[in-house]
Amino acid sequence: MDAEQKNWNDVKARFKTGQEVEGRVTAKTPAGDLVDINAGFTTLLEVSQMPEPPPGQSAADLNPVGSAVKARIASFEETPERQIRLTQK
Repeated sequence: MDAEQKNWNDVKARFKTGQEVEGRVTAKTPAGDLVDINAGFTTLLEVSQMPEPPPGQSAADLNPVGSAVKARIASFEETPERQIRLTQK
């Protein structure tokens, strides 16, 4: 097993689907927010997995860069990019 696979296995042992996590928004993208939950890489909180914004605001206005957010682990993407997806719903 290579080091990258071992790191991914360690992450999956520390975090479980449905687990509540807290992290900081590190960047905004058209797909959603990149969030650092101390997994060793940023995770994705997709726009579709954020709560409805208040009237007059968009999803981009929620969770400014640097803000703390709470979410749950929605899934582990077993693609070559190995991504954790988050949800706030």
